Amino acid sequence: MSTIVDNHYQLGGSVIKPPRLTSSPAGIQHLSFVLEHRSEQLEAGFSRRSFVRIAVVMSGDSAVQWANNLKVGDVVQASGFLNRIEDKNGIGKLVLHAQQLVKI
Repeated sequence: MSTIVDNHYQLGGSVIKPPRLTSSPAGIQHLSFVLEHRSEQLEAGFSRRSFVRIAVVMSGDSAVQWANNLKVGDVVQASGFLNRIEDKNGIGKLVLHAQQLVKI
């Protein structure tokens, strides 16, 4: 297994699904929502539309604090690390595990 030096991801966008607060069997609180980003980026001298939808999970005390302060339509900047999960059908997807969240 190779060593990865850094896994940091930052994305701004709109909350498009209602945030949901759940608790793990270990009693850890998790706030889940979907973030949508739309922008124009410059690539190889050309303008390119960028569209991203990603599941975001925030855990611990921060999840509880944000649970009542986050709603559909809010624009936020989320930063943390990416992790791969598999759904019940074994299909993998990336999830942003937010360690910091800022309303814009």
